[in-house]
Amino acid sequence: MSKLPVFAIPVRPHVRQFLLQEFGGGEQPLPIHQNTFLGRVVRMKIEKVPFRQVRPKETEVQGAVFRLTLPVALKHYIITCDGARQIGEMLEKYFQQQLIQWVKGQVVATQNERAALRSFCKYYDIDPSDADLEMLRKIYRDYKDKLLRHNGPRPDDEDLFSDFALAS
Repeated sequence: MSKLPVFAIPVRPHVRQFLLQEFGGGEQPLPIHQNTFLGRVVRMKIEKVPFRQVRPKETEVQGAVFRLTLPVALKHYIITCDGARQIGEMLEKYFQQQLIQWVKGQVVATQNERAALRSFCKYYDIDPSDADLEMLRKIYRDYKDKLLRHNGPRPDDEDLFSDFALAS
């Protein structure tokens, strides 16, 4: 049986740790299946190696990488450097979306953004040296600013919660 090729996707260290916890539980290289979210993302960027053509030599990626293997059915496919970079950018956006959703849920309950960011880092075992709390806070702040510009000012949250408290 031939050994499956391992592909390296360049990502930031905190995104790598998030992906390991979200998809793999710490196992690398992560074997992915075509019908999962991650498998479908990778499937969009793979290219078939033509019959009897020598597989191009893998280029070493500097910095943090997320390693994965394709299923046996796709063993004659490769991920180009440009495709790996694009997958890395998409996974960075996925990280940001998950962070925003986590913080939104925690802020509704506790009204404390910093505690929500700390709990996100603790849950995904993200090292503070990899992702500064201010950098993560900036992701959420940019999201809120974008919403405010797009939707205009919101009604005061205090009135929403006081009405809910009276109704229940």
